Amino acid sequence: MIADNSIVPHKTHLEIAKSSLDAGAKIIQFRAKNLDRRHFFKTAQSLARICESYNALLIVNDDLEIALEIGAGGVHLGADDLPIEEAKKQAPNLIIGRSTHSIEEAIIAEKAGADYVAFGAIFPTQTKGRPTPIQGIEKLKEVCAKVNKPIVAIGGIKRENLPQIRHAGASSAAFISEIVCAESISDRVRELIKIWKQS
Repeated sequence: MIADNSIVPHKTHLEIAKSSLDAGAKIIQFRAKNLDRRHFFKTAQSLARICESYNALLIVNDDLEIALEIGAGGVHLGADDLPIEEAKKQAPNLIIGRSTHSIEEAIIAEKAGADYVAFGAIFPTQTKGRPTPIQGIEKLKEVCAKVNKPIVAIGGIKRENLPQIRHAGASSAAFISEIVCAESISDRVRELIKIWKQS
C-alpha cells in the first residue's frame, strides 16, 4: 500500500496509513513528492512508530538516509536514486525495492540485488506527474515469468482490475488513488484484501 496525500490534501499521511493498517494492510510505502525533506523526515518518523505498533512494514521512498535513521524496514529506489548495489552496501539489512518501467529494467534490478521489483505502470495513472509508459497485463505476465524476485504491480490498479494483477503472477499490488480517494479508506482496503484473497 502506498500512502500519499498529494491527491486528497485533507487526508494526512498518518490518517491514511492508520486507516489502512486498521483494515489489515501489512505494508505502507511512504511516498510524498510534495514535502520538503524536514517535513518528510518528521512524517516518516511518525509513520515508523505507527507501523511498529501494528507490526507492519514501512518502506520509505527515495531516501536511504532517512529510512535508516527512523528504523524503516526498507527503502524504495527510483531510476534517479542511489544505485541498488550502493544501497545494499550502506544498508545490508534493509529491504531494497526498485521502480522499473520495462522488462529489461526489471531484469537489471534483480541482477543488481533488489529484494523486490516494482513494475508498471500497468494501467493509466494520474499520480506520477509525468507521462508513464503503460505496460499492460501481458508484459506483467512476462516480467513475472522472467524475474524471480517478488513483483509489485503499480499504476492504475483498482478493484475491477485487481484480479487480473493476481492472475498475472504479481506478488502484490500498490495503490494510491484507489485508497486515498475512497469515502472510507478502511472499508476500501478491506475490500481490496478480500478481492486479492479470492482471486
